[in-house]
Amino acid sequence: MKEIDFYEEFSEKFIKYLRGYIESNIEIAYSVNKSLDVMIKEVSTKLNTEISFENEYIPKLKLDILFAIKKENKTHLILFEVKYLQQLSLKDYSQLSGYLQVAKNISTGILLLVVKGSSPNKLSNDFNEIIKLKKLPMDWVQTINDKEYPYKTGIISFQPGNGINWIDSKIINGISNFEELASIIKKATA
Repeated sequence: MKEIDFYEEFSEKFIKYLRGYIESNIEIAYSVNKSLDVMIKEVSTKLNTEISFENEYIPKLKLDILFAIKKENKTHLILFEVKYLQQLSLKDYSQLSGYLQVAKNISTGILLLVVKGSSPNKLSNDFNEIIKLKKLPMDWVQTINDKEYPYKTGIISFQPGNGINWIDSKIINGISNFEELASIIKKATA
């Protein structure tokens, strides 16, 4: 099996979990395994809205999962980078942060570990140590031509046929639970 085999199952479960933390009038759509420009068009169509990056180029990155969350006329995008492994390493996280910086206008990203087998520790030793030493930024700002692009990330583990668990990354300002993610969504769609 590959990570793509779990995209739909995870996405449906993620929506069920998230619904418990957000307002009932918020709409959610997702797209999987396409280039970013196609994913944006797909979620725009599903939500009957126009998602614009203000005449900025939308890179044709092939991405795993994109969620769009809409309240009235405001939409917030969440990018998911999926890994089907026993443990996550720093290189897995750096791929997510790189995608966010290239996409620029997607400010929230989540690294999803689809658990392969049983591993008592979801993060590799080096990744765990970097988090404990507070050496990994999970919220940062990129400035391009005097325009600031803020980012915030989190890490989730998902066992197929089971539940979704957040990796606690509060000490490095990461998203660590659905309440925090709901707060980000509320601010973005206010």
